[in-house]
Amino acid sequence: MHIAELQIGQEKEALAFLELDPVRNLRMVWALRRWGLFDLGLPEQGRYLAARGVKGIQGLLFVNNQGMMRLAARGDTARALAEQALSLWGVPQVLAGSEEEVEELLVAVETLAQAVEHREEEVSLAVSERELIPCWGRAEEACEADIDALIVLEMMLHEELLGSCPANWIIRSQIRRSLEEGAAAMVRWDGKIAAKAEIEAATPHADELGGVYTIPELRRRGFAAAACTLVCRSSLQRGKTVRLETQRDNDAAIGLYEHLGFKKLWPHLALRFKASGPSSA
Repeated sequence: MHIAELQIGQEKEALAFLELDPVRNLRMVWALRRWGLFDLGLPEQGRYLAARGVKGIQGLLFVNNQGMMRLAARGDTARALAEQALSLWGVPQVLAGSEEEVEELLVAVETLAQAVEHREEEVSLAVSERELIPCWGRAEEACEADIDALIVLEMMLHEELLGSCPANWIIRSQIRRSLEEGAAAMVRWDGKIAAKAEIEAATPHADELGGVYTIPELRRRGFAAAACTLVCRSSLQRGKTVRLETQRDNDAAIGLYEHLGFKKLWPHLALRFKASGPSSA
């Protein structure tokens, strides 16, 4: 097995491998399709390692410019990719993936296991068009004029769930992208935005729902469900699967998504490490 960084011109081969499982590999597919391999330093861009055997690509590893590592590999291939990434770029800031795959990697790579600082236990859920149980309501498509209000809600979401939030420009870039793609929905109440939801990553076969938030005093009125229904409808009508991740102990959120027809896929795990992320060199 040979491991090397992906080079410009190898995108098609990498995507063919990743899209063998487009739901599980959604975030890697999205980053590679949207940004390619020419790294301009944007948060969602980064570096890719490919493990090749006699039959071509056997596994891929991606570390974005925010230091988040994802893998599309198992067993010895995943271990070899992770060890090569550690030797090139050091310990990442975050490792995300299914719990089974992440735990398997920790057993195989002691350096990662020893550097774990925090575990964020989540669950992945997904819905198809035939499974969706729509909740129609007051939701409407958000527009550019709403961006500042949407940013405030996104910051409230991060503070509530994680205790901190990314830089304003990162949030603004993310929300503007959803607005430009017509992939942001909101509910107004008494003249202000009360709830929102966005498609944060779109690929040919699966899209990722995120940024779902209702201001605390207006919860339990179906606002988030209506926003999710509206923003998911376009993806589902194109035959895609919509996937999301939420905290495993967030019973209210899980209940909301299951009420809409989402089904649990697998336990998801995001690990934060003690060391800093990869260098930009």
